[in-house]
Amino acid sequence: MKLNPFEKKIVQHPLRFWLQNHLEAPLLTSMMPKPMALCERALEIGCGFGNGIQLIREHFGAGHLTAVDIDPDMVASAQSRSQGLKGLSFSVADATCLPFADSEFDMVFDFAVFHHIPEWQAAIKEVVRVLKPNGYFVIEDLYRAAICNPLSRRLFEHPQQNRFNHSELLTVLRQLGFEIVRDRNAFNLAGMVLAQKILR
Repeated sequence: MKLNPFEKKIVQHPLRFWLQNHLEAPLLTSMMPKPMALCERALEIGCGFGNGIQLIREHFGAGHLTAVDIDPDMVASAQSRSQGLKGLSFSVADATCLPFADSEFDMVFDFAVFHHIPEWQAAIKEVVRVLKPNGYFVIEDLYRAAICNPLSRRLFEHPQQNRFNHSELLTVLRQLGFEIVRDRNAFNLAGMVLAQKILR
């Protein structure tokens, strides 16, 4: 599901990028095993206006980053914002049907995107497919209580059915082939998860 105009204004506000870069990114990287795993190829699902691109490159050391979004306008904006940077590729893509080969990426990133996806379980299956064995899925997302309430419904457009909380997200990740390395739960409103694809 695409963002509505109000949410687009929020996610491209400089304060949102500052929070991502100075608060959220350090919290996410602190969850990674040390020394940090080599990330030659990374995928960002739901690149939006491109805030996550700099974050992934600077904080996770991605050699090549592929950024996708279901909204062509978002992809065009992120691509324009990243002009001149090397090691980037962009694609309009549905998270439930990613146009990539099996075991293509070392890391996959979700920065508050999966709560927009009606069939989020299918999207996680796709993450499992495109991740290399032992690859990492870095998740930061919003939960049912944050989006299925009168205020959120008035301001934003989110799916209201088949939503998840922290525990339910962890359960599905485990069922689909991930080991939970570390996780943080902020009052079941939002959470962070570092999940590793189990070698099979």
